[in-house]
Amino acid sequence: MATIRPKDRAAQAALVALDRLLATRDSRRKRELLAVIATARFGRARDLLRLQRIICFITAFPEDRPLLRAARVLANTFHERVRRLPSAERARLDDSGMAGTVTRHSYCVTAAHWLAERFGANVELDWALLSGDSVEALLAPALHPLERDELEFTRRTTRRWLERARGQSTNTALTWLLAQAPKSGSAYERFQQDFDAAEFPLVWRLANGGGSITRNLLRTPRTWRADRMRHPSADTRATILRPLDSVQILSRRAAMRVLDVWRAALWSRTRTTLHVERPNLDECYLGDFGGGLQIAAIGVEPAARDVLEPSFGYLLMANGVPIGYGGFTPLFAQVNTGINIFPEFRSSEAAFAFEHALRLMHMVTGCVRFLINPYQFGAGNDEALQSGAYWFYYGLGFRSVQGGAQRLAEREFGRLQGDRQYRVPITLLRRLAAGDLYLDLTEDAAQRGFDERLVPALANGIADASARMNEASRAAAQRKLAVELARLLSIDLAAWSRHEREGFTLFAPLIAQLHDLPQWSNQDTDALAQLCRVRLAPRERDYIKRIRDHDRFREALAHAAQRAEGRS
Repeated sequence: MATIRPKDRAAQAALVALDRLLATRDSRRKRELLAVIATARFGRARDLLRLQRIICFITAFPEDRPLLRAARVLANTFHERVRRLPSAERARLDDSGMAGTVTRHSYCVTAAHWLAERFGANVELDWALLSGDSVEALLAPALHPLERDELEFTRRTTRRWLERARGQSTNTALTWLLAQAPKSGSAYERFQQDFDAAEFPLVWRLANGGGSITRNLLRTPRTWRADRMRHPSADTRATILRPLDSVQILSRRAAMRVLDVWRAALWSRTRTTLHVERPNLDECYLGDFGGGLQIAAIGVEPAARDVLEPSFGYLLMANGVPIGYGGFTPLFAQVNTGINIFPEFRSSEAAFAFEHALRLMHMVTGCVRFLINPYQFGAGNDEALQSGAYWFYYGLGFRSVQGGAQRLAEREFGRLQGDRQYRVPITLLRRLAAGDLYLDLTEDAAQRGFDERLVPALANGIADASARMNEASRAAAQRKLAVELARLLSIDLAAWSRHEREGFTLFAPLIAQLHDLPQWSNQDTDALAQLCRVRLAPRERDYIKRIRDHDRFREALAHAAQRAEGRS
């Protein structure tokens, strides 16, 4: 067993001391401790995880330039510390996103392209886990007929065949494989689907590249930290409703710069969301909330959109460092949302940041009710239970609408306030996670919401609506349905653009379930036609406003879902 030098013992003590000081303001003492750490050699993975947290935290919330500079010197040499670890300890850091480590994961085709383009030879197929059948299925259109008949792709022979097929190319096997994709059209879409379905295992050697956690940040002017971490306001509702002028829609180039940081933050940690896989670069918002806090929000491209609910992802950044992320899906006048704070920043100003994320969501959507599903604070989520995530949302004003849960929460919150040592038992947190949490901005917010549990019933009604068209082809039935409904609503589809017609066809099976449609006023039918018309527009904000304000459509859709539920 290796002897730990006194110098390294001092460095481990400095790590512990510095970790405890992070949320305080004492730049001089922190720099002294960083100087002790700088020349130390750590032999344990857990020490480097703690050091990574320290570097990231200081970079996100720097007190002054000298402290930031000292932290960045450590960040730029972090991969060397990892390289000096014993092999067993280094292996413990795989899939951590740390500089100098290896991430093994099955990425979607979008991620594979992005990784190959930005990190080149450091990203390759994971030969040990690669399935020959998957490669053969993906390459089938590119194979010569004789190859299809005679070659047998196995785990042992696939690597050899790929190396022969790419010849003297300097590309990696992954890059060569991706290059075999058709250039466009349905064949290209099929290639993407096959790649994703095959779950191709990749190896990403993060080395000292910009994709690692300590190196990944958006270049932005620095803001020096105030005396302490900021906390949410005493009145979250008032903060959310406060006018917000510091938000801009980014150009596609600027949106791509933000997206690069966003993707690295998630994909290095083997996480992902639809928003980074299928982003809408035409609708990326960036808000500046002072003190170095920026929040980006991005939608999804038209081809990946849901019928009723738009979907946006958001990224929280402190001085350009990604500190957390989440999503929000507006439906009529409500928004379903939640937050994930990266482990390095869980003692920072997460609640303050989320309060302003809600403010951004309100600005983008105009919705007046926020909804948190139980998974976010404990239902089937042990990490959320252990962290007490319920109280994070409770502190911001979110409440259950169930009387029993409300009373239990009030009682336990009172005990927490009265005894700082008290911890709510996990069994009680599970009871609190039995239903949604809500934050209403207006008195009528609950009436303007929509019960998400009704959406599956609407899906069941689509089969009935399509069957009534008496067509062998489902697609033909839905096109015929759209034509009939356009006639009923006095819409000239020929005068609409392609994406407008596609949006209306997408909605047709839902509209067909509205039995009272013939009794609607011209104003209501015109408004319905227009919200369908803009569903697949380059930006979704107009659609969000139109569906949010269409009370007649919301009420009729709820009734249709309830009827469909009764038939199922």
